[in-house]
Amino acid sequence: MKKAVIHLLVAFAFISAATVLPARAEDEVLVFAAASTTNAITEVCRIFNRKGQGTAKASFASSSTLAKQIENGAPARVYISANVKWMDYLQERGLIETRTRRDLWGNRVVLIAPADSDTPRMDVGPDLPLTGLLHGGRLAMGDPDHVPAGIYAKQALVSLGLWERVEPHLARAKDVRAALALVERGECPLGLVYATDAAISKKVRVIGLVPESAHPPIIYPAAILEGQARGAVSAFFELLRSPESRTVFEKYGFTVR
Repeated sequence: MKKAVIHLLVAFAFISAATVLPARAEDEVLVFAAASTTNAITEVCRIFNRKGQGTAKASFASSSTLAKQIENGAPARVYISANVKWMDYLQERGLIETRTRRDLWGNRVVLIAPADSDTPRMDVGPDLPLTGLLHGGRLAMGDPDHVPAGIYAKQALVSLGLWERVEPHLARAKDVRAALALVERGECPLGLVYATDAAISKKVRVIGLVPESAHPPIIYPAAILEGQARGAVSAFFELLRSPESRTVFEKYGFTVR
């Protein structure tokens, strides 16, 4: 009799698990977000989790890396890119809910140096002696072949007539936070990163602002992935567009569109 009761209890447990687990999965929101949004999105996820509408967690990398992972079947439910190119890439492949796509934030590119360096502030323009300022070192930036921060930086350097001279002296980082780290550690004397990345580090200082006219506008689009626009995912996406989220992004130096 006891064995029969035990078997019934075990069977009931499996049935209950089968019933509960899918519902629990529906409440989980995996956000794939550009590395430069790490601090802001981490805070937005904490706000969402306190609201009791579900559980949000984020994975950060370069926009290109994340887009490729999504294309290969990664279980993301929301995607945030640091440029329109990689959002277009997913949209063209039918991998986002196009009606949810929104341009939410902006940024700008700055020239940084280690905080303890004696490199003075300067104007970033055609006359900038960038190669000489490296003193045999390298210029850290996101890989301009695929990292949005690097793409914008290259466009600016080309526009200013500096690209051909400095290209052989690049340290191509996997994402903008990796470029920031190279300057923080003193491995590179200069770097081109987003203003928001420079703002969160006490180990670097901004020595120049890249003219916004030297590259296309820096836009961060966000979208829900195809087939995911429901429940907790929709609630999280609404939070991204809310005044509460706006305050967070402004605190970290983003412009809100």
